[in-house]
Parts: sequence; C-alpha cells; structure tokens
Amino acid sequence: MEIEKLYPLGLTVLVAVCYCNSLRCGLVFDDIAAISDNRDIRPYTPMINIFQNDFWGTPLRKEHSHKSYRPLTVLSFRLNYAVHGLEPMGYHLINIVLHAFVCHLFYKLCLHFLSGSSSLVSSALFAVHPVHTDAV
Repeated sequence: MEIEKLYPLGLTVLVAVCYCNSLRCGLVFDDIAAISDNRDIRPYTPMINIFQNDFWGTPLRKEHSHKSYRPLTVLSFRLNYAVHGLEPMGYHLINIVLHAFVCHLFYKLCLHFLSGSSSLVSSALFAVHPVHTDAV
C-alpha cells in the first residue's frame, strides 16, 4: 500500500487532535450574537429571512445593518439548531468535520501543483494554522 493513500487519514487525525478540545467549550465572543441571539436560526422564523437579513439577523435594508451577507453560514446554524438546539458541542463538532473536509479539498487542490509530500505539508499547515481557530 502506498503511504500517500494514508495522507488524507493523517489530515483528519491532525484536525481532530488539534480541535477536539473545543468540543468541551461553550459559545464564545460573537457566537452569542450569531447563534444564541439570532432569531433567523430558530425554526419559527420564516426561511426567507436568512436571505433578507445580514449574518446577525438584522434586515439588510436597515441603516444599522452590518451588511455582512452570509446566508449559507446562517442556514448551517439553523440546521445545527434543529439538531442540537443551543448545545455548543454540536456546533463545534460540525465545524471540525467541515474543517477536515476543507483540508481534504485543499490537499486535492495542492496535488495538481505539488508532489504528494509537499501537498501533505501544505495541507497540514493549512489544517493547524491559527487563522482557522475562530471558525472551528
């Protein structure tokens, strides 16, 4: 068996080891406003609001709107809320899985330009870079 076939598994393990400690953490910083206080993630709010409001749940037409339009992120929060309610562990677990998936995609992209080992190193650096800690 070629060792390169194990690289994606290694990336998954790396992401899990780096971010598994977040599973025991609560919601922090802007998570409160984006998740706990955001009516758009609640099932009783019309789905169309996700596409008419900013990331924080404020209508885009309002002057005090942040104008940060991220409907797919808010939709993912809504799906998380449907499954996990406001339990932070569910949100963190989904984000770890999504981050591992993105690292796999980045690895596949790197394979078009770099050797297998260079792609692994690039993907590993991408996986553990501190810029991702807020998202994961």
